[in-house]
Formats: sequence, C-alpha cells, structure tokens
Amino acid sequence: MKSQVKIYLTAFKNALATRMAYRIDLFVSAFIMLVFELIIPLVTYLIYSSGAGFPGWKFHEVFLIQAVFLLSKGITFPFFAGIVWNTITQIREGTYDLLLIKPRNILFMTLLTGIDIEDLGKLLGGIAVFIFAVSQVPDPGALNWVAFILLFVCSVIVFMSFAFIMAASGFKWVGNFRVYEIFEALTSFAMYPMSIFSKGVQILITACIPLALMGFFPASLILGKPLDWLLISLVSCVFFLVFSIFFWYRMLRSYTSAGG
Repeated sequence: MKSQVKIYLTAFKNALATRMAYRIDLFVSAFIMLVFELIIPLVTYLIYSSGAGFPGWKFHEVFLIQAVFLLSKGITFPFFAGIVWNTITQIREGTYDLLLIKPRNILFMTLLTGIDIEDLGKLLGGIAVFIFAVSQVPDPGALNWVAFILLFVCSVIVFMSFAFIMAASGFKWVGNFRVYEIFEALTSFAMYPMSIFSKGVQILITACIPLALMGFFPASLILGKPLDWLLISLVSCVFFLVFSIFFWYRMLRSYTSAGG
C-alpha cells in the first residue's frame, strides 16, 4: 500500500511538472474550469433572486447541496476522473498496450494516467463554494462533522465508480466520448433537493444509482434535515463500486490491443 501511494505521488508530481512547463495555459485552463463550475450555483442564485425557489428549501440550503457536489467533483476529477479521457484516447491511439506490460495492477496503472492537473480549477472552485456555503448555516457540531466526512467519502466513491464505468466503455466502444454527456445528465439530479422529485426518481437516485450521496445526504446532515433512504443509499454505494470494478475488468477482456 505504501509503495502504491509513493508511486501515485510521483505520478502526480510528474503530471504537475509537465503542465507547469506551460504555466499560462495551465492557469487559463484552470480558471475556465473554475468559472464553468460556478454556473449552476449562479443559476440557483438567480432563481431565488427572482422570487422563485424549491418548496421547503431556502437558497443557502440548496447552495450547500451544490457546494458539496462541486467539492466532491473537484476532488475526483483532478486525481482520478482523467482515467476516462486518457483510457479512451490511449485505446484509440494504440498506446494502452504499454500499460498492460507494467509490473503492477492494470487498474492502478490506468488510474495513474487519470491525473488531470487542469481540473485543479474544479477543486479550487469547490473549496471556495463549500466554505462560503458552510458559513451561511449553523455549526452542526463535531460528531456531525465526522459523519459528514464519512458521507463525503461515499460521495467521492460514487464519482470514482462513474469514472470506472465510463472508462470501461472505451474498451468496447472506442472513441465514445459521449459518456461525458450521459454522466452530466445523470449527476444533475444530485445537485438539487431529493424531495422535489417524484417517488420513482427518489428510488432511482438512492437505491439504484446512489446519486443522492453526491450532494444531498452530506448537505442534509449538516443542515439537520431528515435522512430518509440513507441506509439504502449507502448499501447501493457499496454495490455500485463493486459493480464498477467488475464492469471495468469485464470490459477489459474485450480489449484486442493495438495489433487487432
């Protein structure tokens, strides 16, 4: 485990050093990522400013849900989620074979290629939005913060599971970058209160795909809101992670290498 952590840190340092060779491009890209991530909170602010809103939810409460989501996304994308783009690109270019000959677990080696320094802009945006959102609500207490951290880890796990599934699709459908659009469409449900959706959608985003863990449940814990369906969603999170890893290895068997 220690050796894997050292290898990951070395890969991260190398990726950072590579991007720092073109600092202006890196900073501009990170800034664009930051601005893009702030669009949804801005739209939410405009909705509440116009006098509209979500029944039973104040602006700072909805804003906190979106802040948790953006923070989780900000952690996942620079450190793991690049696995999707890089895996599909390497398969298309025929260079994925170079990872297969490495004397390490292939999924771990693929994760190392998923480091995307440009997405650090998402992390900075997520941190800024989360700090501002938390400052608008009462302090939930030490125990609730510990519980929040646990739920937040589950949120990151859900993001990572999505990354595994999207990357695995590239082994079968080469060049399928449309998976990003599917991902964005699905995860949009995680940025709003679960109570505004129908019963069927609530079951979908808790029991089937634990989207509610990506923002709603961690934020509700801080706000002191009811946590109905939480246990089911946690169980679903575990199954979702196991399924994503199984799916990744199963789709890897479809890879025919650069030699066809």
